[in-house]
Amino acid sequence: MHHKLSISTIKSKSHFITTMSDVPTDVLVNILSRLPVKSLLRFRTVSKPLCALIDSPYFVNLHRQRQSMKTDKVLVFSRGVGSSTSAISFCFDSLPTTVRLEPPIDRTLFPYIIGSCHGFICFCSWPMGRVILLWNPSTRKYREVPASLDYPPINSVLKVVDQVGYDHVNNDYKVVRLTQSGDGVRLDSKVFVYSLNFERWLPVEQTFPYDFLLVSCRGQGACVSGAVHLLLNQKPDSDNDYLMVSFDLASQSFQLVPLPEFFNNFENIDIGVFEGCLCVVGSGGYCVDVWVMGEYEVKESWSKLLALTSRVRITCGSPSIRPILYLKNRKEVLLEVYERWFEIYDLEEKKSKKRMFRAQSPLSTFVYQDSLA
Repeated sequence: MHHKLSISTIKSKSHFITTMSDVPTDVLVNILSRLPVKSLLRFRTVSKPLCALIDSPYFVNLHRQRQSMKTDKVLVFSRGVGSSTSAISFCFDSLPTTVRLEPPIDRTLFPYIIGSCHGFICFCSWPMGRVILLWNPSTRKYREVPASLDYPPINSVLKVVDQVGYDHVNNDYKVVRLTQSGDGVRLDSKVFVYSLNFERWLPVEQTFPYDFLLVSCRGQGACVSGAVHLLLNQKPDSDNDYLMVSFDLASQSFQLVPLPEFFNNFENIDIGVFEGCLCVVGSGGYCVDVWVMGEYEVKESWSKLLALTSRVRITCGSPSIRPILYLKNRKEVLLEVYERWFEIYDLEEKKSKKRMFRAQSPLSTFVYQDSLA
């Protein structure tokens, strides 16, 4: 028969240690894994055994899985100039709440935010060294990813795309870097993978199999089903303009991923993740289409989430509209509009209902989960 433990009874370190000794480990883990990161960081100071339990890879992974069933948080950066730039975290769990955060890094040295994955926000420097920082807003800690050793000369680089992803097979967070150099006609593409478990860059056996130019996307990166996704621009004489390619983090293999029909009619294509599914946004002129792939790698599972008429003309390279997440009733979607403000869009009435958080400078918006990683 298991002992019962009420979190409300934990009023002091001595009482907690006494109570903990009477509780089976599996029950204790079950209780603690449901708590927010802020509480767990306090409990780490109670005793060495408790600290070791909370820091263990098994517990961190279990806690991440439990937190993934809760409402995601939205982190908004206003891309101002200077190291004092702060971020605002939104939570729409019940009543919308906001928390102002200050990343513990010099934003003048790491001005670019290239994506998010679970509990990490990914910053990078450019062009000096191309160092990456993975910041956890929940723990307020960061981890540095050094520049890869085999890096092409800066003056020959045509494109660099970095993405952070989670390898669920090996329980490992990884950074994938794909560089392209050359004269624009002949491309030399190289793939690098950094493992947070091994804390080093790992060799990639397979060469990049596509002789097409990488496209930089405005979204938050796209890691779905243990694979990061890249958008390619095909050769001018090809029938289609775009290809989407996945790179599996466990097998380190590439594969084509089908896009929705008619997407090559758009001037801009962005890829990202919406509610755990692969998402693409096509925009051009005054039209914006948002599609979501319900079943991964199944072309027929693409469904149009919404089709909008833009208030301004969207040209090649200009920001448009991005879906961020469902609100709790799943009848409304939070949209980032032109990188300037948010709107709540009603899927049933097919119209925007509320505008919020208008900014003077461009916004970078990322979805994240509370994580101990």
